[in-house]
Amino acid sequence: MGSHCEQYNPGSLTPSITLYTHGMVDENSQVTANNPGPQPSWIQEQLRSLRGIQSELGQKMKNLNTRPTIFIALWTTLTLGLLPVYYAEYRAETTGAETASLPPPADTEVRSWKAVARDLTKVWALCTTEAYLVLRLSLTLLQIPGVTESILARTSTIAACVCGGSAFLLSAVFISMRSKFNRGKIAHLWVEASPSLSAPKALTFWTTLVSPMSYLIWSLIFCILTLLVVSWNRYIGRGPSPDGGNSADTKAAFIASGVFLTSLIIGAVVQVHRAISLVRGP
Repeated sequence: MGSHCEQYNPGSLTPSITLYTHGMVDENSQVTANNPGPQPSWIQEQLRSLRGIQSELGQKMKNLNTRPTIFIALWTTLTLGLLPVYYAEYRAETTGAETASLPPPADTEVRSWKAVARDLTKVWALCTTEAYLVLRLSLTLLQIPGVTESILARTSTIAACVCGGSAFLLSAVFISMRSKFNRGKIAHLWVEASPSLSAPKALTFWTTLVSPMSYLIWSLIFCILTLLVVSWNRYIGRGPSPDGGNSADTKAAFIASGVFLTSLIIGAVVQVHRAISLVRGP
């Protein structure tokens, strides 16, 4: 028969319990609050399995938290830092909790959005005028002798035309359909996109609004690049290269130029489609 005895240590607040069980636990083993004793193997396996699941879930949550940051940084770079500026200047003054639990009345949303839309319309009107001038400048640069013979000069000039045309077209779309910006649906999208840029819909909403100005600045950058190439390239205006453009370096540069311009055109088409979809609404 097993016996059970309890020993109390006056110098400790935790009683020490010694178990002597015949045929089950060794008499020299002691189980206390600080020493739970050996655990069965199946419990250890379950604990290892739970730790693995916890580690996997933690890694997935880390990846989910990292992806929005990467996209925000990417779009901030592509918009030349204008994305956070537009977001801080024109976002709705509401928190995520307020938007989720107690959204503001619809008339309040519309009134606030109308004030923001008026400010944005002024920016888009300025973009339309500036983009028209930059577009004419880029087309004029194509008439300079030798520009089309230099791959870098030709690429930067065509890129300036694409960006300038995109800025003009996007601004024209927003201004021509500005009456539809006063609708409650767009005001509600604006409120939903204001708490944070992490949500994909919010990121799409703000990049669409900032796209006319970002395309205008990129067009100016490409025009300046063309002028620098024309000013400092001594081979401009001397006719085609002696190898006739058949060298490996020339072919690689030509392919890289074609891929870049094609990607730029596709991106511009996507942005115009997003702008039209935003104005027309769901």
